[in-house]
Amino acid sequence: MKNFEAIAYMDDFSLITIVAKKPFSIVPSFGLLQTDGIVHSLTLLKQENYNQRYIYKCKSPIQLVMGKDYWIKINENQIPLQIGSIVRTEQFDSLFFDDGPLGALYTPDSTVFKVWSPVAVEMQVKYKKAGEFDFLEASMERTERGVWHFTLQGDHHLTEYIYKARVNHVWVEITDPYARSVTINGERSVIIDLQKTDPDQWQRSEKRMNLRSKTDSIIYELHIRDFTIHPDSGVKHKGKYLGMAERNTTTSKGTITGLDYLTRLGITHVQLMPVADFGSVDETKPDSQYNWGYDPVHFFAPEGSYATEPSNPVLRIQELKTLIRTLQDNGLSVILDVVFNHVYKLEESSFEKLVPGYYFRYDAGGNPVNGTGVGNDTASERKMVRKFIIDALLYWLNEYKVDGFRFDLMGIHDVETMNIAAQKLKSLNPGIFLLGEGWDLNTNLEPEKRATLSSAKVLPDYSFFNDSFRDSVKGSIFTGGTAGFINGNQEHSVKDQILRSVKGYSGKNDRFLSAEQSINYTECHDNHTLFDLLKIRHPNENERQRKKRQQLALAFTLFSRGVPFIHSGQEFYRTKYGVENSYNMSDRINAFNWHDCEKHKNDVKYFQELIKIRNEQPVFREEESRINRLHELPDGVFGVEINHSLTDKKVKCFNWEKVLLLFNQSLKAVEIPIPQGSWKIAVENEKYAVRNLDSNKYLIHPLSFSLLFV
Repeated sequence: MKNFEAIAYMDDFSLITIVAKKPFSIVPSFGLLQTDGIVHSLTLLKQENYNQRYIYKCKSPIQLVMGKDYWIKINENQIPLQIGSIVRTEQFDSLFFDDGPLGALYTPDSTVFKVWSPVAVEMQVKYKKAGEFDFLEASMERTERGVWHFTLQGDHHLTEYIYKARVNHVWVEITDPYARSVTINGERSVIIDLQKTDPDQWQRSEKRMNLRSKTDSIIYELHIRDFTIHPDSGVKHKGKYLGMAERNTTTSKGTITGLDYLTRLGITHVQLMPVADFGSVDETKPDSQYNWGYDPVHFFAPEGSYATEPSNPVLRIQELKTLIRTLQDNGLSVILDVVFNHVYKLEESSFEKLVPGYYFRYDAGGNPVNGTGVGNDTASERKMVRKFIIDALLYWLNEYKVDGFRFDLMGIHDVETMNIAAQKLKSLNPGIFLLGEGWDLNTNLEPEKRATLSSAKVLPDYSFFNDSFRDSVKGSIFTGGTAGFINGNQEHSVKDQILRSVKGYSGKNDRFLSAEQSINYTECHDNHTLFDLLKIRHPNENERQRKKRQQLALAFTLFSRGVPFIHSGQEFYRTKYGVENSYNMSDRINAFNWHDCEKHKNDVKYFQELIKIRNEQPVFREEESRINRLHELPDGVFGVEINHSLTDKKVKCFNWEKVLLLFNQSLKAVEIPIPQGSWKIAVENEKYAVRNLDSNKYLIHPLSFSLLFV
């Protein structure tokens, strides 16, 4: 047969699949050709058509050996045998799993390179010392489990390197997936003496231990660039790691900005949107491009566009460490947003070049599945993918001393991997904060194995973004979807959901084991900001009314049982000017607008007062507190009574024993009955001022939240 197009894949150690674009007129004879010239006849087991492809499944009379070249003879023609689904078999994982260290392992005397690629036939490392122009090459040796290694003598701090591998009969160049730092735009990996990346007073032997419980925490989500890039932020290093670490910054009118603003809010945790190296911003012109960073390339190396010198592989590490340490020294714990569920571009990733087809999930037709929506899903259930994820987490914990991790699209990952990761992380820091998005996505993994919200009770160490809380409070994230309570929905079913939200969806018959698994939020970086969504849902209301609806949402978030989560700027009605998905938009859309913060300084102060109340009063944070819904309230009003669980009289003397949370989402003032007791009003109509209530009735203002206590 002449001019035929076909590809041959190794699908098992004795099974070969040949895929042709055109059918053979006569069933050909298939043979397996070795490098020594010996040809073995293949037995045709099955012939089928699939998606306009002609598929021939054959059996080899000999066991195929990984790391060797083979060809398939088809009559007088021959084609290279490529790596196929064999890498996704349990046998492959069993034979080639290696739990040893990988990457460029530096000491002042030598650097040992280790990279995993059982399918490679040859491997080299290309390297050049800092300041030199020409690369040298060295051949690497292969272990039984497919780890290639080479030892380079001498001190090679800042030596650049890449790997060259012969896989599927061709040579490819690859950056190290375990690279601790990279050159600009991640073109090459860099050997790093990590001690030289430590800022002043960085204690390498120190171990961070978080002693704060999850329900004593308030998370504040930030994007490195957004927070300081505003022209009037008063920050010198705008949009950089160091910019967030600056003290004593103000606007031109004297409003406190930056780090000092954060420390005054009363939040406990700063959640940094992705800081690992991502692919969508050209680091040679970092100020002219923007991205959230959910397109990872190098998982161990910090992003260079946030560094003052993106070309300096030491500074990107040092400046991120400086930011983390500065936040922690100012009483703020640091959570990193990590993205292990996909890569930026599958075909260009080091994973795919080193072991084609292994690191990702595929459908029955051999196509990458797309539960993430970006064209690829990583296969966390495979042993070396699991190892990579856990190795990366432990590295960020130990080297950067962070306090927690937020897992992007965690529902893509498998339960076993997440539980093993939690066990290892908690062995080093028992109080580490782990949370993630538990959305159930269409990936090629059995539903019961996915780390989704429905698996929360078998993932006890993780908290989950609670979409039921979000939807019951504000409604659907889609503009045409169902409204939530603050948007005027008065249905009884919504109030039932609101009650579950206030209770943290916890208990034997509910979603979570305890309220600490519930991340309570009504806004995050995704979708419209709440203020923009309210403008769409209530086009005929004035701005003040929409702002009062947003204040209702903040009150629900802060005083419901669970973990409050605030998107930066939510406290002053952050707008993205109607843009729903701003992941790659300009600074004009995304910047944290310090003038808006200035304009709404009274609302920010109110937000601070609410946080102070939550932080000071255990009644809002205890799992055992009794929460009862107030009945016989008019439409538009929702209320609960919370009773302190502590019985110690000495404790009672210093804390509120009972609390009423009252919410009015209607446009009119409403008089409501109040349970018997010597109630005091702490919060009323967006003001904090304690006074006695001398009646068994209470007039709650339109679109407002009130808090009463005994």
